[in-house]
Amino acid sequence: MTEEVVKPEFKKSYPFIFSYFYLIQGLFNGLQAIVLPIYLITVVDEIDLAFILIILSVGVLPWALKFLIGMFNDKYGSEKFGRRKPWILIFGIWGGIWFIIAGILIPQNLDLGTTKLIMLVAFLALMWNIGWAIADTALDGLILDVTPKDELGKVQGYTWSMNLFGSSAIGIIMGALVLIFNAFTFFFVLEGILLFSACILPFFVKESEVPKDVKVWKEFKDIISKKKNWKLFILSILDNIPYAVVTFAYGLLVIIYWPEPLVEVDVTSISLAAESIDLFMIFAMFGAIAGFGVIAGCLITGRISDKSRRKGVYFAHIIYVPFALISVLFCGAFFGGMVAIVLAIIMSIILGMGEGALTTSFQAVRGDLARQYPNLNSTYYALVISCLNAGHMVGYAVAGVLLIILATFITEFWLIFFIIILIMMVFQISALILFMTIDPEEYEFEKQSKKKQATTDKEKLIKNING
Repeated sequence: MTEEVVKPEFKKSYPFIFSYFYLIQGLFNGLQAIVLPIYLITVVDEIDLAFILIILSVGVLPWALKFLIGMFNDKYGSEKFGRRKPWILIFGIWGGIWFIIAGILIPQNLDLGTTKLIMLVAFLALMWNIGWAIADTALDGLILDVTPKDELGKVQGYTWSMNLFGSSAIGIIMGALVLIFNAFTFFFVLEGILLFSACILPFFVKESEVPKDVKVWKEFKDIISKKKNWKLFILSILDNIPYAVVTFAYGLLVIIYWPEPLVEVDVTSISLAAESIDLFMIFAMFGAIAGFGVIAGCLITGRISDKSRRKGVYFAHIIYVPFALISVLFCGAFFGGMVAIVLAIIMSIILGMGEGALTTSFQAVRGDLARQYPNLNSTYYALVISCLNAGHMVGYAVAGVLLIILATFITEFWLIFFIIILIMMVFQISALILFMTIDPEEYEFEKQSKKKQATTDKEKLIKNING
């Protein structure tokens, strides 16, 4: 039985504090997943994509253990400063310090040799991701602790739009600036300083009371034993399989059929090289455009979800699935000149809106189910995020295998793209079907209010009878 905690007043400044944190986290993601690989590939002759993947996989390790981090965060806190804020501050600053160190050390050690350089960068990536994974897990718990249910969809819309916009649009733009001005150290040091500020601001949020005697393992076993939770976990994997694949594949589609051909290679051998700056600049442009669509999708769907979680999910799928399927038509394979560019811009915005809408609508539902375990909501949410990350990995793996197989007997990339997107949408629809099997009383505000009122009325009736 979970202990009831007293929720403090939810102030208007809190969504801005949370959104700023996630914007800076988005920049962090963009710098390590976009800027760092591009920088290394363009300045080190011996390095290739395989070594980059080693670095990224080492950095992912702390995030794969988020549920264990969440269990410690749920169990231990400070009576004076709260259950979440000490973890956010200490480990956020840790991550920021290592980011600054990386920005200074990496450019000074490019001549170490491939093996030593990879070891250095992988170690630095592990250090900064340890800090930020812990701080992020604690902030997730803080948001769930203090945000009222009827504000959760909107807050999730704000935070995830900032996260996605920072990692995709701004991250890609920073990558272009790093290449143009050789500004790697500047952006890494700046991000480290911003990480400090993002982890200090949550101290202005008043936390709920620290629960006493949290039985971590008992409640954890309760979480993993419930069928409804496994539905959500599997749904989260399925739902996240298409996201990155669709965005990346559409970017390739646009570049391959650009009005003035930019690449003359087989689709299976497209890779980024030092002379591929023109390609990256086009990616940067369309990444930024899609980012504005993400913000719009998150904000609109957040407000819909605060009135009806289910309508928010349906709205997101109506935006995303049909347009993903017809996106193949919005490229230079079917239209020429400026028309193809305009259509590609429109589709990038729509796909961005769909991605933002899906993220926000499902995150509101995930947050609701996590709050059924107030003592362990950080752990629950960390399990969900682990499933999302697993979905990303499955998506990349499936798309890679499909690309290799299809390219052996299909020569037109637009047809390969369509088949891959069609399969991705099967995963997306499967997630929707699984969502529809979850009892709305578990997440809908109106239904939960009616259920709570019915319980209260029943208790009053029993009391009157006994009295």
